[in-house]
Amino acid sequence: MDLSAIIKTRETAVRNRDIEATISCYHPQVIFFDVVNELHYHGAPAMRERFSEWLSSLSEVIDFEIRVLQTNQQGNMAWAATLNHILAETSQGAKLDMWWRESVIYIQEQGQWLIHHAHSSVPFDPSTGKASLELKP
Repeated sequence: MDLSAIIKTRETAVRNRDIEATISCYHPQVIFFDVVNELHYHGAPAMRERFSEWLSSLSEVIDFEIRVLQTNQQGNMAWAATLNHILAETSQGAKLDMWWRESVIYIQEQGQWLIHHAHSSVPFDPSTGKASLELKP
């Protein structure tokens, strides 16, 4: 199994703030659970809107990394558990240095892996109810 091509494509696309290249990694009927509102996103148009909003909020992406912890494949389906990291500057001039976890289900169509489902999350501190954004691997 070689998911490295789609992972590299996503990394490069986000680093370049390239919405179309980012969207090209996703199945047209993708379901995405993001770390921010909404409760879920469904389909390529929703993903395009979400990524447009996110990437336009960044004036510069210094680095974006998808660190693969584990993958598995069965036939034309695969999954990956990753830790993702972004280092960027927001359009308001703030530094964004954040890690989050992601579980991804891929399907292979016509020899190409596409993301069919992705679930991103950050842990939270139950004593405060706040997200633990300072964690690093």
